[in-house]
Amino acid sequence: MDPDSLASLRSSGLFRYKSTEQGAATSVLVASSPQLEGIGGRYFEDCNEAEIINSDATDLSDHRNGVAAYALDPANAKHLWDVSQSLLA
Repeated sequence: MDPDSLASLRSSGLFRYKSTEQGAATSVLVASSPQLEGIGGRYFEDCNEAEIINSDATDLSDHRNGVAAYALDPANAKHLWDVSQSLLA
């Protein structure tokens, strides 16, 4: 992408840009917080647990944050694992 297009995209307001420290903050928090010890299967963003969004919505452009409910479904996780395993066999 040429520099002018990149500058235009950055100034459009469509995206939020973070510093390296800001980008790493959630991963560091989740990896090191004693309050989250033994807790798994959750999604975090901006140092908070992600809001569950309605995955039935047809226009997800309003949902730039959050996690779809299907991504937290244990049956979907098992199915993905099974399919991945079959591709490696």
